Amino acid sequence: MLRKFFLRDAALILVTVGAWALLARHSAGAGPVADAAGFLAGGLVGLCGFALHEWGHLLAGRASGGNFPLARDPRAIFWFGIDPANTIRQFTVMSLGGFAVTAATVLFAYLALPGDLLATRVARGAALFGALLTLVLE
Repeated sequence: MLRKFFLRDAALILVTVGAWALLARHSAGAGPVADAAGFLAGGLVGLCGFALHEWGHLLAGRASGGNFPLARDPRAIFWFGIDPANTIRQFTVMSLGGFAVTAATVLFAYLALPGDLLATRVARGAALFGALLTLVLE
């Protein structure tokens, strides 16, 4: 099942990179085409941030030696479960993995993306929104 999650998210990243390459520069202009290009390219970056956040949780949890069984369906909102037999340390490491990736996503959005594009502003907004949700919900 891990392979299905990996392939799904690898495809998402490839689509995002392709959309960014094709659309992001068009979001520097004005009008509906620029707005749509910026929303799509930036929104996909935000979606990748969410996927990578979940990978951060899962990989850190598994690296801690904990049991975090995968969901059976790659379309599931919750990608994995948490075994009650896991220790507090294993749970904490799993939690911190998602936080670390979210922080890296915010840094990427602010340090690596060009500042003059609507796509960048959408990506930054999505990254900050994801960080806020992470702090509030997790």
